[in-house]
Amino acid sequence: MFPFDLNAEQNRQIEQADARGDRRIVLDLTPEQRELDKAYVEEIEAQVHEEFGHSKREASGVARSLRAARIAAGMTMAEVAERAGMTKQAVLRVESGVNSNPKVDTLLRIAKAVGKTIKMELVDAS
Repeated sequence: MFPFDLNAEQNRQIEQADARGDRRIVLDLTPEQRELDKAYVEEIEAQVHEEFGHSKREASGVARSLRAARIAAGMTMAEVAERAGMTKQAVLRVESGVNSNPKVDTLLRIAKAVGKTIKMELVDAS
């Protein structure tokens, strides 16, 4: 499940959540765990590239903003995914541009997970 071992406190938090019936929790990662998590995500990106045979697409402005907001909030993709109720890979695909046409609901869920919202506006054409 994780690309690293959990410490005793993290295991205790998971056991307590299981006992309460909570299906999703957010664990505080150590700096070392964050680094391993980052390396894991980079490995997945490489696998996606290899498997699907396309180069990394340029992420949209919204995707870049979501990524910047996540980083500014000090959150990992796993933490955002947990809060948004989706997989880390789904967050990765949006942030990296692999999913170049995400559903609005997906963008809103990610935005909410990092404490933001998305504003869409209809304006007159010039």
